[in-house]
Amino acid sequence: MEKEKLDSFRAMLVELKKRLSSDYEKTLESASEEFGSEVPDMNDEATRTMSRRLLMSIGDKSLDTLRQIEEALERIDDGEYGICAECEEPIPEGRLELVPHAIFCVRCQEQIEKK
Repeated sequence: MEKEKLDSFRAMLVELKKRLSSDYEKTLESASEEFGSEVPDMNDEATRTMSRRLLMSIGDKSLDTLRQIEEALERIDDGEYGICAECEEPIPEGRLELVPHAIFCVRCQEQIEKK
């Protein structure tokens, strides 16, 4: 892949990382506030429990995506960015523009999801 394209994808990944890091921190703050609240009745407790689970789920997904972004940045540094980890064929740039931290090409991703 051309250096200009790699630089563009690096900038995209760094921006996405900043945004997700900020969102993740906000999620953790919200979860902390929820855990520290007093509960007046059982219905409120059920609602707060569901809210906590949702916030933690969002946090887990954000953390996983942040890890994938870090790995994508490492692949850029190693000269392996844009290569499918399964079939070792180039990942189309259109896919990388939509999911810059993609590890697999569409075909391999679909096969993995079917399993």
